[in-house]
Amino acid sequence: MPWISRSIKKSGIIGGDFTYDDMQGSINNLQIPAANYPDPALYNMGVGGGVTFPVLGFAVGEYIFFDVQTSHSMKLNTILDYHIHYILPNTTDVGHKFKFQLDVVAAGIDGVFAVPTGSPFVVEHVVSANDNTTHRLLDIAEIPASNTTVSSLYRFKLTRIASAATQYASDVYLLFNDCHYQIDRVGSLIEKGKS
Repeated sequence: MPWISRSIKKSGIIGGDFTYDDMQGSINNLQIPAANYPDPALYNMGVGGGVTFPVLGFAVGEYIFFDVQTSHSMKLNTILDYHIHYILPNTTDVGHKFKFQLDVVAAGIDGVFAVPTGSPFVVEHVVSANDNTTHRLLDIAEIPASNTTVSSLYRFKLTRIASAATQYASDVYLLFNDCHYQIDRVGSLIEKGKS
């Protein structure tokens, strides 16, 4: 999956300022399983006029695989914040819920793959008005310090799972994957390390 390093931004944190960057991936290049995969669909983003755009529609039980290789600018042994951007095809079920689960394994270069503390990560969201016309962001996981080297590799499985009650009946339309991370420099001084 092609992850793109984006512009640097400042974020005020209690105790001082940190600089963050993000890695992003288009949903058009995700690894789709042979079964239980989200349905490719076209959606007009709630705007009339007949122009539609590609989305992935997640029903309960459907999942995708994707990978993240960390940027050389990512500060070692820090949190990787994973979230999705989504929109819903309708909001007739305001107050109903949908839930996602993120399974993760990670390893630095020459490291053994391990499950980060907290995986699988699970988040549930309550549908609100205008979710069918508004670009929404859903925080799914703050993955603890698994990037022990530059170019650490995270392997992910994202699944829509059943909510405990008042299940949102329609698909959840995935628009984009995104990871935020703390940086300590523009890049690394050597190819396989920080210094």
